[in-house]
Amino acid sequence: MTDDPASPPHAASVSRSRRLVILVAAVLLVVSIGVIVGVRAVSEQGDDTAEMLVGSWDGRQITFVSVLASTVVFFVIVCAIPARRWWLAVFLPLRFLAFCAILPAGFLAAVVSENTIVPLMANGCSTGYVVRESTPWRHTTIDILRPDGFVATAVDSELRRGGEHPFAEGDYRVDMDGDTLRVRTYPSGTPSFALPVVLDMGEQCGSTFGRESPSTAPPTTAPPLPDSDEGPAPAPVSDSRDDIARMVQLTIDAAEAPVTDTEGVPVTAPAASDLPCDGTTAYDLAIRTDDNAASYAAILDAWTAEGYAEDRAMQEDLRDNGVVRLSARDRSSIDGLMHFSLTADCRVP
Repeated sequence: MTDDPASPPHAASVSRSRRLVILVAAVLLVVSIGVIVGVRAVSEQGDDTAEMLVGSWDGRQITFVSVLASTVVFFVIVCAIPARRWWLAVFLPLRFLAFCAILPAGFLAAVVSENTIVPLMANGCSTGYVVRESTPWRHTTIDILRPDGFVATAVDSELRRGGEHPFAEGDYRVDMDGDTLRVRTYPSGTPSFALPVVLDMGEQCGSTFGRESPSTAPPTTAPPLPDSDEGPAPAPVSDSRDDIARMVQLTIDAAEAPVTDTEGVPVTAPAASDLPCDGTTAYDLAIRTDDNAASYAAILDAWTAEGYAEDRAMQEDLRDNGVVRLSARDRSSIDGLMHFSLTADCRVP
């Protein structure tokens, strides 16, 4: 019997492949670390209000993906480096730790991948802002950012319970009030933001829902209560708080008693004087009854009986009389509640 050792050419080929893998992995590791350092350097500008923004990727997403990439290539490096004899006592624990580091890095990268970043639009026109919605633990953090090249500055932020992404879903409205953009989400009506106008959008860029079709937006010219689905013409802006308060009371009265909130507390209508009137006014209801389906239908019938024009959007019933606008959604199968958002333009004489 004779020995048949590995041929020298084969061993040399394996050695060259190993060195190539180590070289490529090392380059990728340096690049990943450089990206992490660069993103961190950008975030330290402007009192930590600036961050990297590349398309729909923000600094946090870029950082955690880079961390994941660096842990993976580091694991490849320590596995590719040959370790003989007593060096194994060093490399085996190092390889184990490198592998274990991949798991939390992958988890963090998966969490930030749930973030959504969308442009804030008004009637199909860019406002110069983008909105980031992140939901790590079923609570959505909504950040308003103003991008400038690859750097974005945080303008405002709000925390919302429920894990929803209203801006990504298009459930929002932008109203231009002079030099201010007033942003409100639906159906809850919150969070709301007041942002300075940064772009000249022109008169064609008025208020809109994010996904509102032309048929659901009140046209500039229409009879007060038309028979078509176009909706009534907007009335001149006035103090509309009494109208909002009255229609909230009508909504509660039309539902089947008892009418309670999510905690089981009876719901009452607000006083008109308690409502805001700073260009817009609004009130939001999240209620439940013993029979939500019957109450929901009765409430919509009561609004229609008041002369409000009917309309329908995605999973949403709309009513409008030119002054007060209603957004209604029955989410009984989700949270056991009916959601109503009443809004109106409002200006104190």
